[in-house]
Amino acid sequence: MPKIVDPGQRRDEVAAALWRVAYKDGWAAVSLRRVAAEAGLSLGSVQHYFDGMDDVLDHAVAGVLDALDDRLVGQLTALADPRHAQSTVRRVLQSMIPGATDGAATSVWQVQVMAWLAVVGKAAQHPAMSARLSAGSDRLAQAIAAAIRLHAPRRATAGARRDARALLALVEGLLLQLARGDTRPAEAADVVARFVAAVFTS
Repeated sequence: MPKIVDPGQRRDEVAAALWRVAYKDGWAAVSLRRVAAEAGLSLGSVQHYFDGMDDVLDHAVAGVLDALDDRLVGQLTALADPRHAQSTVRRVLQSMIPGATDGAATSVWQVQVMAWLAVVGKAAQHPAMSARLSAGSDRLAQAIAAAIRLHAPRRATAGARRDARALLALVEGLLLQLARGDTRPAEAADVVARFVAAVFTS
């Protein structure tokens, strides 16, 4: 009797193989054939589940975005004490900066940021991925705005949302600078801390 394969699980396995290849051998080593070999599959088998390398990349980045969204938004929505609002927002935003903390997990996140930047560059031609990026950004901005208003209940909702959007735009800009080598992780983390402080003390 042939083995029943869960298509969703197989696609996730291929995405995981992509991250392993990029982490071990660098982004330049990523190809459909190399990812298939890492996943223990034939090239034809991978092509059965994906239309090509762009499709694998989109699926892999979507998984990262979903996990990141759950983790970061979860930290903010669990916030109950106004005294911790500023430090929580600062920590959440700094955790989006690769290299701001040490360890293998940060190295993997650096690879994933590279992939995210690649997808952002193609978002205009990929409406579904563009919509996913926008939806994730909206959820995170709403959670940050709620934290700002928890700290300052009299703050206007519209103003809190504008500040939340500005903080996310700051982080995205810093990610681009990091990718180009224009700034260092510690400097980026410090910029985030200063702008978060400015938002919460305004």
